[in-house]
Amino acid sequence: MNKLVIFVTNEVAFEFDRELSLVDEQLAFLDKIDSDMRKGIKINGELLVNPDKQQRATFVAMNLLKALQQEDDAIVTASCVYLINRFPQLIEVHANDHDNSVKIDLIEEDFN
Repeated sequence: MNKLVIFVTNEVAFEFDRELSLVDEQLAFLDKIDSDMRKGIKINGELLVNPDKQQRATFVAMNLLKALQQEDDAIVTASCVYLINRFPQLIEVHANDHDNSVKIDLIEEDFN
């Protein structure tokens, strides 16, 4: 099965089926998330006005980690769906402590 794997401190924390298909309403919701983030986001205490695609993905991944800790399945699912939709080649998200903050690495694979 084709999965997005979430690692926290080098341990598998969650796996999500990448083959999920979306309906139009779900795609519109992802567009709204992007629109909201364009107004500004905070990553590790730093306000980013009009963040780029990579910064938005990092922000979503950080929210995914928080949702996993809080066992908020709806946010976990929405975050995974956002990441696989906006980064079709994304196969892994790695979260590790780094200098009093969390470092996020997005690992993509060439499926061609």
